[in-house]
Amino acid sequence: MGVRVAALVTIALLVVYHLMRAAAAACNGPVCEWYIPVSLLLPLLIVGGALVAGVKATTSARNDPAWRLILGACTAISVVGPIVGLMILRDSPDAFVVSSTILVLVAPAGALVYSFMRRPDAAVR
Repeated sequence: MGVRVAALVTIALLVVYHLMRAAAAACNGPVCEWYIPVSLLLPLLIVGGALVAGVKATTSARNDPAWRLILGACTAISVVGPIVGLMILRDSPDAFVVSSTILVLVAPAGALVYSFMRRPDAAVR
């Protein structure tokens, strides 16, 4: 799986999460119970996807120290940021969702930017 694919899958999972959140908000009654396991699994998959995208991009940039540092920082922000955000915003779930969405997007966005800007000779084969 390439850097772009990992980044795009992570972004797609994030979109699915927000669509599920909107659907769950509009749902009433016991029929909505199936949203619970999905709503717990998707954030874990998203953070995992951000980690994979960031690590793939960082290892792909092994010959470029500046990109390696930038992508490593992006990965750390995307993985650690939502955890810190949860501790800070535990009483404000809506603010937590917005801030975590932004934080988790940092690694896939950085990976996408890198994948389009890297030199062809720096590509991982």
